[in-house]
Amino acid sequence: MITSNSSPSEITQQVRCTEHVFNRFDINPYNKNKVLDNTVLTEVNPDFLVDILNVFCKYKELDSCCFEMYPVPVILDYLKRSHAYYMEKILPEIGQSISILLSNYPKSHPLLEILYKFYFNYKVDLKEHFSEEEEILFSYAESLYKAKYFKNEIFFFVDFLQKYSINDFIDSHSDTLEGLENVKHILLQYNPPVTNKSSFRMLVGKLENLEHDLRIHAYIEDEILVPKLYLMEKSLKLEFSN
Repeated sequence: MITSNSSPSEITQQVRCTEHVFNRFDINPYNKNKVLDNTVLTEVNPDFLVDILNVFCKYKELDSCCFEMYPVPVILDYLKRSHAYYMEKILPEIGQSISILLSNYPKSHPLLEILYKFYFNYKVDLKEHFSEEEEILFSYAESLYKAKYFKNEIFFFVDFLQKYSINDFIDSHSDTLEGLENVKHILLQYNPPVTNKSSFRMLVGKLENLEHDLRIHAYIEDEILVPKLYLMEKSLKLEFSN
């Protein structure tokens, strides 16, 4: 079990994919100081980071009770950092792995069209998905939090909450995992030649890590953030009606 006294180096050696968690928080994954020491001069919540790491390492189940104690700004910070990291780091690495794998296949091989089409379409879809979340959900969450706890933007919400609800976002929210699951399933149906086995395993591993990461991301967004916003919205509406 990971604690705030564990070091990034120890954690990364146990489970390699946690390197990506540290990177998005601008913490050196091979630093030998405690997690607590690495966050003391930053705005990163060490307890939240430890809980996330334990989930990534599968030492702790994804459970709303584990994360519901954290305020909206802490949750939003993680989600925003993750969006940027997926687009700037993870997806380019997957694109590079696809190029390396396909460079050893003949141009007529069906995997070329399947993987290139998947990559470019998925990258566009994911960017649009994240932009929608940031422009609508995250912006709304920040304003809602300020209105609830700091009484900022109250007059804006008196009118706005009559026209918009967090349920509007839930009804229009799409899934980011379907395309990833489909291409992984197709990929695993192919038996790569001996010269391609290493690059094949590397690509599959990157896709599985992204899938695991996105499942955690979606859970925190759908099962932690959205219920918090719903309760704040309900409380403010009740306050305005009295």
